[in-house]
Amino acid sequence: MRVKQVSKIQAGAIATINLDALAENYLLLKRNAEKAETAGVVKADAYGMGINRVAPVLWDCGCKVFFTAHVSEGVFLRKLLPSAEIHILNGLLPGGAELYQDYNLIPVLGSLDEIARWRAFCAAKPLPCDIHVDTGMRRLGLPPDELQILAKDKKHLAGMDIRLVLSHFASADEEKNAQNKEQRIAFESARHILPMGKTSFANSAGIFLGKHYRGDVVRPGIALYGCNPTPWLQNPMLQVLSLHARVLQVRNASAGETVSYGGTYTVEKPTRIATVSLGYADGYLRSITGSGHGYLDGQPLTIIGRITMDLIMLDATNIKPEDCRPGDWVEFIGSNISVDSVAARARTISHEILTNLGSRYHRRYIRKKF
Repeated sequence: MRVKQVSKIQAGAIATINLDALAENYLLLKRNAEKAETAGVVKADAYGMGINRVAPVLWDCGCKVFFTAHVSEGVFLRKLLPSAEIHILNGLLPGGAELYQDYNLIPVLGSLDEIARWRAFCAAKPLPCDIHVDTGMRRLGLPPDELQILAKDKKHLAGMDIRLVLSHFASADEEKNAQNKEQRIAFESARHILPMGKTSFANSAGIFLGKHYRGDVVRPGIALYGCNPTPWLQNPMLQVLSLHARVLQVRNASAGETVSYGGTYTVEKPTRIATVSLGYADGYLRSITGSGHGYLDGQPLTIIGRITMDLIMLDATNIKPEDCRPGDWVEFIGSNISVDSVAARARTISHEILTNLGSRYHRRYIRKKF
């Protein structure tokens, strides 16, 4: 829920968030979801893109249902969107029931204990809630033994206003993974025990598995922000994020000299090194060392030496000196390299890249069409 802005003159790097692309992504997902309602997952500050800017755009595109992880995120979102339907995925915090009531938030209940506490709190007047069934993640949600207790004795749910029965895929981004079908079958079985309310199953990738994997409400997250929900196909989403970092200094190095911490990179020939204002404190992970590139006017510059907290060194030997000077901007995510590609080079997932961007960027938002 970042709202503080760093001015461009003070920032070492710029994050450009294309809200028009985000809106187009929502509408594409909505079309693919067909008859299912398309919600918006905006947890973790809208995956690092800024919930205060993202949520209103989704609302204007027709998104009326939102999911956050923490109740604090839901409280913030309620102030942005007074009429939105807001579900809190991480469930009911002990002693926190009044917050859900005060801010009209819907807890996703994932255990018999949470159900009992919510039912007791709502004894005088039923308040909306969701029921989360664990079908294979082993993370949150009613495990099979607790689900069977509900099957044998429905009094645990008596008088409750259940809006959604939901679950979460473990492997939807692997189209042929047998676990997807196993979870669908488990969810259908749970539905016989919990027939009330609507269903919600599909995440971003789950939407593309087909109508039997979606439920009544789909919950796209990472795809909204431009990352590929279908690794087995070309990315259907538009890129939302671009990152550019400022060149601070250009220097020459001789053969045999080393670069950055540990001296792990040795210069083999006379090399011109451009040092740019970006590092792992800005979410450009240290694990990209040895495999990443920046792009200056479309030309690749190889990262040399270890990525440090605030700085990255690039081999600018093949760039004309007049084309690589202090103050120039180098692309690290954009038209030449996607978030997914950066994540692959970091041996991680796109979610981690987006949610670790940090607060030191000047953030530039583009919104012209929506």
